[in-house]
Amino acid sequence: MLGGALSSRHLRPSEAKATARHTADHIRRRLLPAHTAALAELRERTAPQVATFRRADAALAGFLDRPQDGVAISEQPVRRPLGWTARCAVAWWHTLDGPARGIAPFMADVLRRAGLATTEPHGSGYVFFAESPAEHSDARFLIAPATGGEGWDLVDEFTGACVRTYDDREWAQGIAESADGEEDAARRAQVASMDLPGLSADLIEDEQFRALALELPTAGHMPYGLTDVDYAQTPGFHIYPSAEPGRAKVARLLEPWGAIRPGARFEAPEREVERYDKDMEAYARLLHGLGRNVTITTGSVQVQFDSPPPGP
Repeated sequence: MLGGALSSRHLRPSEAKATARHTADHIRRRLLPAHTAALAELRERTAPQVATFRRADAALAGFLDRPQDGVAISEQPVRRPLGWTARCAVAWWHTLDGPARGIAPFMADVLRRAGLATTEPHGSGYVFFAESPAEHSDARFLIAPATGGEGWDLVDEFTGACVRTYDDREWAQGIAESADGEEDAARRAQVASMDLPGLSADLIEDEQFRALALELPTAGHMPYGLTDVDYAQTPGFHIYPSAEPGRAKVARLLEPWGAIRPGARFEAPEREVERYDKDMEAYARLLHGLGRNVTITTGSVQVQFDSPPPGP
């Protein structure tokens, strides 16, 4: 104990120096090694392993058969609140024009279905991933003072990545609690994704509809539901089921909601009608393929599968 080195009497300067040296030596011998060991353990826990990269590469190998594009996987250093740098595994859709934000949620979905933990990437084109922990903690997400300046970082303890930085602490804490709630709900429901932008919730678990939703963002169209997308300027698409089995409807959405609703093209301002029609034609051309019959109606593109997807 440090207290044994101190005395109630007044210390002479030489004695005070000796006490300070004793304290510093104690810190060097006992506390710093423990701190270093703790940091090493945290680094090891989040550092991506070769087996993890291979697993992710195998999962994403058949992501889409597009020779001109592809998936890139690497490590990326990420500053952590404790002041050290974590090496995080990251994947993104590589094209000549750079990463496509709209594809990232679908990449994360594929990785989660392969058993990996991913950072929910609705606000980024990058997907951080790692091995899922053996034991799930009650709080996966935490907040800490931002490493890059003012504000609060939302940190994902599973992947080691900083998800986003917020100005307000209470708001950041609320986001962390909400993210933990969604993580728990997905685990209890035994599903990989509770939400995929641009896809109706009751279609997420069907492979054919997920593939359908993926083909549009690879061509540059934005799925409806991405964060920080101004849908007043960027039209989004949304896929939802038809009353007929094996048929999907693809609607073009433009905010504000009063402008264009699914199946209500007549509500579009006159200046938007031409854009609306061109977008729907682009959707139809892209989705037309083997095993699908695509038609354009007044309010949507309709896709009929030759082999209807099985029910949930």
